[in-house]
Amino acid sequence: MREKYQTVMIQAKAETEEKKSRFIAICQPLASESEAIGFVCRVRQDYPDASHHVYAWILGGDLNLQRFSDDGEPQGTAGLPVLDVLRKRGIDQAGIVVVRYFGGTLLGTGGLARAYARAAALALEGARPVQMQLCQTFSLTVGYAVQERLRRRLEIAGCQLTGCRYGQTVDLQVAVPLARAGELNQICADVTGGTVDPKPAGLIYRPLPPPDPPPA
Repeated sequence: MREKYQTVMIQAKAETEEKKSRFIAICQPLASESEAIGFVCRVRQDYPDASHHVYAWILGGDLNLQRFSDDGEPQGTAGLPVLDVLRKRGIDQAGIVVVRYFGGTLLGTGGLARAYARAAALALEGARPVQMQLCQTFSLTVGYAVQERLRRRLEIAGCQLTGCRYGQTVDLQVAVPLARAGELNQICADVTGGTVDPKPAGLIYRPLPPPDPPPA
């Protein structure tokens, strides 16, 4: 598994206009080829009367897939510029569909490419690019007397608390960047005097650093 990759956090939409042609771009994270195909199909259904439904998506890792379509636009003027927006930002596990409503004026090959790329770039920024990092998750069972101090130490060390359950003791789920997973034992030993034994619970990708909270 790769240690890091760049993707987007949410689905986002952006709209631009060029000589009365409307360009509506939708960007979203994708986990699989079937999800990418479904994404394109849903946008087609949402905008059935559009002149074109241009798309591009990238699925890296073990899949290593890149796909794009001009959907009837002149070759090289639509799908490839959208794909290049993803490539230039190093975006993976994501796709963009740009819907065009023709406004009656031809834009030329250069104008088309710029319009599709501009709409795609706006949607990409709205989807909040983020770096995902491979993390080891751990389960920790701690006493109430030390749990706040342990949380603070974990936060300082760059660990993320992904779950918490209160009972007679406190059960914590913690994600640690893979390269720093060995530090967790030392932190627990320092804070709890060796009474807490972190138990590995699997590998996940997490956004690091954590994304800013959405605006209120």
